[in-house]
Amino acid sequence: MSAAPVAFREYDEDHPSPDEVARRYRTLIEQLPLVVYVDALDSISSNIFTSCQIEPLLGYSVEEWKTEADLFTRLLHPEDRDRVLEAHEHTQKTHEPLSLEYRLIARDGRVVWLRDEGVVVVDEHGQALHLQGYLLDITREREAELQLRQLALYDPLTGLANRAFFHERLRHAVQLRHDDEHATGLLYIDLDDFKAINDRWGHDLGDEVLHEVGKRIERSVRPGDTAARLGGDEFAIILTEPVTPEDAVGVAERLLSEIARPMESGSAPLNTSASVGIAFGSHDETLLKEADIAMYRAKGHPDVGYAFFDSQLDRAALDRSQRIAELRDGIARNEFRLDYQAVVDLDQHQIIGYEALVRWEHPAAGELPPGEFIPLAEETGLIVGLGEWVLTEACTEATRLCQLHGRPMHMCVNVSARQLHHQDFVHHVERALDSSALMPSLLTLELTESTLLASDERVVQRLRAIKEMGVVLALDDFGTGYASLSYLRQFPIDVVKIDRSFTAHVDTKDGDLVLLKGIIDLGHALQLNLVAEGIENSEQHTIVRKLGCQQAQGFYFGRPSHPAQRDLDSVGPL
Repeated sequence: MSAAPVAFREYDEDHPSPDEVARRYRTLIEQLPLVVYVDALDSISSNIFTSCQIEPLLGYSVEEWKTEADLFTRLLHPEDRDRVLEAHEHTQKTHEPLSLEYRLIARDGRVVWLRDEGVVVVDEHGQALHLQGYLLDITREREAELQLRQLALYDPLTGLANRAFFHERLRHAVQLRHDDEHATGLLYIDLDDFKAINDRWGHDLGDEVLHEVGKRIERSVRPGDTAARLGGDEFAIILTEPVTPEDAVGVAERLLSEIARPMESGSAPLNTSASVGIAFGSHDETLLKEADIAMYRAKGHPDVGYAFFDSQLDRAALDRSQRIAELRDGIARNEFRLDYQAVVDLDQHQIIGYEALVRWEHPAAGELPPGEFIPLAEETGLIVGLGEWVLTEACTEATRLCQLHGRPMHMCVNVSARQLHHQDFVHHVERALDSSALMPSLLTLELTESTLLASDERVVQRLRAIKEMGVVLALDDFGTGYASLSYLRQFPIDVVKIDRSFTAHVDTKDGDLVLLKGIIDLGHALQLNLVAEGIENSEQHTIVRKLGCQQAQGFYFGRPSHPAQRDLDSVGPL
């Protein structure tokens, strides 16, 4: 009896059915250690198919990739987006293969590095159908590369450039500056008595100190500069952009101030200090030696903390440091006084107020004008305390003058950019008004165009808050800056003080009467009060009055003087 026939199989190995081919292909795709995709040839490479490996990789399901057309572009790292989209557009236009590496942001915020290899698939007629390719996760490789680079170029304790990378950057900076015919600036930093910290507290704490110093150095440098740890407790900063000695001093002072802040060390704060050598040059090895020599010279001047390799610059730095110390002591010892210059109403022919002008009665150098110390006060921040004293003193004098004259007397006070940027400036104004019982409308704060140029939104908000109190705001030295008209629109200005450069020669044939008239007409159109500065003779007085200027200041009406020396009823010929 013959055996029963064997049933015919659905397919044979040589000729599988279409369903079996699809199953095999799907199984293969799902087992690959990468993501297979098919994208449309559109501006955002919207997805047609993505294999299931995408979800564990980025946290987004296959369905989300299908339904959210712009998901790919949304997940591109901001620093890579333009480059990747340009590469996709190039491939779609030219049909050249796509091959690039970039980052996508996963659902949980992880940054995933991918290698993307794709080709444009065409039909039998050569018409492009879609982009097909794969994504391979290369995050570990990239992180390993980054770690190797970090070890090769950066100090593991501080994160700053290491000695090898420092020399490379220094050579590059010197070459750039040499081509531009500029010298490169270098700061060489050495911690003072660091060995004592290691000996007393141990190397673990010493490493913590070095780590913290590294962070503070990084905060002190300007964008583009290179900070490095050369070894032990020695650091350096390459000033990569063209700089002046004053710029270098600014970096050194910020650096010394940061390093001097007490560090928390467990039982008690730990105090540190440093010495900084500054050198300029066009040869890397020489520059490093000279900065090192200057650093050792700085150790001989611990009250300053820094020194130049150039002896002349060093002398200037020492003089500057001494004057700053004297300024700080002078503020503490009340060595300052205010003189007052009259502001005259040209229609009423009478004094309506005064401008407060600060003077320093230096114990050795005698009386110093503002130009001798105000810039230093602004650089160091001492202007904040000095400015608050000026405000209080001037408001108190204004109240006294109101009582003495038996009528309102305005008081004008100059305000610096450093004061405006201080978070407590509004409170300083409030306290000065409260302590003096002066009406806010009798106080005018004078701002220069350069001061407003450095303003930000917080400064604008402070000015508006002061304006809401009723205080008057004036734009001083109008016409000497860069964008006067924009300031008049942006800031709540009430008064414009026309700079003396426009009035000084208005009474001569070389004077530009048309320009002055244009400024005054503009002020009238904007409904601003106008004050002409620098009036020194009767001709100037007559001209600004006829042109319609409401108020004026200048030696013609009397020189600035101390209240005790001033005849309050005498303002010169009107």
